[in-house]
Amino acid sequence: MSTEVCSVCLERESKYTCPACESKTCSLECVKRHKLRSECTGIVDPTRFVPNNDLGTNQALVNRDYNYLLNFERKINLGKSDLKDNAKQVFKRNFNQIKNVKRPRLNDTKEDDPRMDLVRKVFPNVMATSVKRENTLIIHLPVGMSRSSQNKSGYDKKSNAFTWSVEWVPFEDGASPKKSFVSFRLKESSLLKDAVPIPVLAKYMGTEVGEKDKLHFYLENCVSSHTLKVSLIPLSQDESLAAALKNKIVLEFPKIYVSLNEIENADFSGAHGYGLTPDSSEESSSASSSSESESELDSDSSSGTDSSLGSSESDSDEAPEEESSRPPERNLTFPEILRNEANVQAS
Repeated sequence: MSTEVCSVCLERESKYTCPACESKTCSLECVKRHKLRSECTGIVDPTRFVPNNDLGTNQALVNRDYNYLLNFERKINLGKSDLKDNAKQVFKRNFNQIKNVKRPRLNDTKEDDPRMDLVRKVFPNVMATSVKRENTLIIHLPVGMSRSSQNKSGYDKKSNAFTWSVEWVPFEDGASPKKSFVSFRLKESSLLKDAVPIPVLAKYMGTEVGEKDKLHFYLENCVSSHTLKVSLIPLSQDESLAAALKNKIVLEFPKIYVSLNEIENADFSGAHGYGLTPDSSEESSSASSSSESESELDSDSSSGTDSSLGSSESDSDEAPEEESSRPPERNLTFPEILRNEANVQAS
């Protein structure tokens, strides 16, 4: 047993030896005072020079150097594998985004989409958007952000169906939203009341949910400029995910609020076409239908006039004729005149 005195308090007999500087201490308090006074880490420096004579006589030094080299090699290999895995995920995600983007029609491009004006107002620095499935406009966040990493929406080959990632938010009217949770790979054909996991919802709400037919669903309007109240779009519990997200805008994936009672203390101004009133939408639809009917009438009338012109020789006298449509007059020959006079006398 060592008979050296503690190098810190200089009173009691030493019990411990610092691995880094080999200072002798007697207690935990003296160890802390030693590290604070001499700024010692207490960790052996594996790169410290050791003479060959010491290596030959001390096996612990050889083992220390060997373990240091093994750990160093292991860290390098782990760094390489992590870098490869992260690169694969980034390239795979970018490829899937390009692959799953629906080809826009010539008369319905994203630039002509009126929803893009709302997106640019709320997200002026948005990098990418895409239109998927039932004309659902998706706003993509930069790669690496948590919501972007959570987005697993895409076509599932095993189930042969398009699946969505959905964020569920338990909510009560007049109270702050509770902690949300995310469900992955929900089929777009699933009804909202069947898609929400009832046991998990009850756990997050802290109460028994009861019958799922009494639940109310609301889609968050991510392009709303209303800052005092949460902007929600009412959804029907009996409609599918595809129908609920038709012509809607989502940030990476839909965020749906679930409540036991009907929510009243919220902003519902974006419920109809993100700020468009039902009258304007009906007017636009009626205008489009009237324009289509007018075009059909024009095409019918033009085809009718063409057919009448083509068969003018066989038409009856009851059909009105225009002067421009009459055939040009010609002079009768002498035999035709005699034949006409004979017909008149016979009659």
